[in-house]
This record gives sequence, structure tokens and C-alpha cells, in this order.
Amino acid sequence: MNRIEFMTELAALLQNVPVEERREAMQYYNDYFDDAGEENEQRVIEELGSPAKVAGTIKAGLSGDDGAQGEFSETGYRDTRFERRDVPAGREGYRYGDEEPPRTNRTLKIILIVAIIIVGAPVVIPLAVGISAAVFACVAASFLFFLALVIASIAVAIAGISLLCIGIANLVPALAVGMALVGTGLLLTVLGAIATVGTIRLCIIVYPGIIRGIVWILRRPFQGKVVA
Repeated sequence: MNRIEFMTELAALLQNVPVEERREAMQYYNDYFDDAGEENEQRVIEELGSPAKVAGTIKAGLSGDDGAQGEFSETGYRDTRFERRDVPAGREGYRYGDEEPPRTNRTLKIILIVAIIIVGAPVVIPLAVGISAAVFACVAASFLFFLALVIASIAVAIAGISLLCIGIANLVPALAVGMALVGTGLLLTVLGAIATVGTIRLCIIVYPGIIRGIVWILRRPFQGKVVA
């Protein structure tokens, strides 16, 4: 017999019990099985006995038989055979079938952690410094790269303006040369202005993202400690 069969047969035997009392009794024994755990199902059934015996106990309790071991109270049905005994200090939360967790030596743990730090420090510290330097170099290179794009764009625009001025100055003595210089200057000025605006907007997008990434990396270890 398993739990489902036990509870089904018990429910059938309690059909002549008032609905509220039957519901409370079924809830009580269902909770008792839950507390014991699935692995202790057969042991609970052996302790309870047959469903007929349990049903008889419940009915006797309702009829006021002095030999009954169960009763209905304000909090529902109670069977004194299965009341939890006082548990020793330090075992609060102990459930039926639970095993007391093994005790560990805290001092030994501390010694082990210190030993690991001492042994691993010569390797871990240089490795951490190297990784940090590499990350810093990548971040600095990213900043400098986008800054260089902005400077180059501005330089193109300035060169275009310079050629435009030179071309205008050469329109009278050498019309063809002046026109060529003016055209080139205009083209470079427009391209430089567009590139400057584009690279500045790109920096506005990229730089905050880089900063957020750095902040996230720096906060990560502390977030782990808070969660722990």
C-alpha cells in the first residue's frame, strides 16, 4: 500500500463523518505524509496502521471515547500519537526523517582558506595584475581610438577650409587652379564636418557604455558578497 491508496481508503471509510471533520482529518494526515517525506512513506503507513484503524480512531475521538488518541480542536484534528517531541537545542526545523547536518570544524576551514591564499598568492596576484593591466589598456585604447577619429575628422575639415581660402586667393591670377582648390576645399570641408559630427555622436554612445561596463566590473565582486 502506498500513500495514495492509504488516503483513498481512509476517505472512503470516513464518508459517514461530517464533511468539515472529514476534511480536517484528511488534511491532517496528508500534511503528516508531507512532513515525513516521500522516502519515509512506508514507515509512516506502518506507524499509522491500516486505514480502518485510523478511521476508527477518528470516529472514536468524535464520539468522545476516553480511549481515543485523537481530537478536533480550534486548529483542526490532532492525533497525540504523532505530536512532535521536543527537539534538542540547535535542531530547530528538524523534520521527520531528516538527519542532523554534520558538524564542521570552523577553525580548520579558516586554516585551509589561509593556506590556499598563501600558496596561491604568488600565482594569483601577478595574474590578477596582468589581467587588470590588459583590461585597462583595452579601455584606454578604446577611448584614444574614438578620440583620434574625432581629431582626424576635425583635421580634414580644417584642411578643407584652408584649401578653400587658398583657392579663393588664386582665382584671379590662376582661375583654373583656384577653382580646383576651391572645389577640393569645399569637398574636404563638407566631408570633415560630416565625419566630425558622426564621430562625436559615436563617442557620445560608446563612452557611456564603456564607463558602465567598467562600473559593472568593479561592482561585481561586492554584489556577490551582498548576495551571499
